[in-house]
Amino acid sequence: MATPSSLLSEDQLQCFICLDVFTEPVTTSCGHNFCKACISRYWDSAGFCQCPMCNEKFNRRPELHINTTLREVVENLKIKSIVQNESLAIPGEVSCEVCTGRKFKALKSCLVCLASYCETHLEPHQRVPALRKHKLIDPVENLEDRMCKKHERPLELFCRTDQTCVCQFCTETDHKAHNTVPLEEECGARKVKLGKTEADVQQMIQERLQKVQEIKHSVELSKKDSRREISDSTQINLPDNPDRFERVVNVLGKDGFSSGRFYYEVTVKGKIEWDLGVASESINRKGPITLSPKNGYWAVWLRN
Repeated sequence: MATPSSLLSEDQLQCFICLDVFTEPVTTSCGHNFCKACISRYWDSAGFCQCPMCNEKFNRRPELHINTTLREVVENLKIKSIVQNESLAIPGEVSCEVCTGRKFKALKSCLVCLASYCETHLEPHQRVPALRKHKLIDPVENLEDRMCKKHERPLELFCRTDQTCVCQFCTETDHKAHNTVPLEEECGARKVKLGKTEADVQQMIQERLQKVQEIKHSVELSKKDSRREISDSTQINLPDNPDRFERVVNVLGKDGFSSGRFYYEVTVKGKIEWDLGVASESINRKGPITLSPKNGYWAVWLRN
């Protein structure tokens, strides 16, 4: 047999006044349902008793009683909706410690109960006054590690003097007069510091990348200058000067250089022998000349 909650949708269980699912539903004598708080506020503001849906007026203010059947239907629908929206815990995620069989993903961990709860089983901590005072944190494993070994109390504070987590009792004994702050405050401060460190690292990376680009640009400019200098050197063609050397040796190109790279194009077409190279300034310019580095010549030549 179908249950009432399976025959009704969430839209059919909404209060006409707040347009939300009923909370403590009550039924008027005309047969319409409202949240108890909603219809009470409506009548208080209107100054007379009338049904907001059918406008039926009541001679005196009706005594409101909770519709227990409708409340059970609403509660079952809420639980069903929560379960449908929850997801099963996967390896690596914190699971609810109350769930039996299939374990749902924990929504919060309680430092007082030392347990983790899914959305369904967390509901009492959001409703019961005594449980609402419990300390809830994002779900974590091994909650025992968050308890003070000495006082069996939650580690809710951080001692900046000793750089360690402490409980409330610790601040009254071993860590008395120390600089202690709530864990949330220390966590926030460290996140800010970590964010600043990350920003500094990113800035350093950008500066290094900019430096690399500047080096690359400098290298490109150097290459362009070298190519331009090579191009200019090809236009130099000094005339032969027999007075400088014996007639066998002639010098082409620049008068001299101490560094850099140079490129020469020399036409030797139709020649049966030639010599081409560079020479140091201290070479013997007259008399017998032997082309070798030992004598200050670096050359290549052709003989027929």
